Amino acid sequence: MEVPNVYEANKDERIIMSLFLDLLIKDAMQNPSKLVPYTQEMSDEMDDLLTNVIID
Repeated sequence: MEVPNVYEANKDERIIMSLFLDLLIKDAMQNPSKLVPYTQEMSDEMDDLLTNVIID
């Protein structure tokens, strides 16, 4: 049985996340009118959604 290479998996995830964030930044720069401020209401909604989430 082959042991997964955790470093390589994390490296791949970092690359994918970087590409995704680059795409978001590009879209924000090209379409600034789509941006909305992050409100306390949004934060409260996230808190409610995550209330019973357990991270191991």
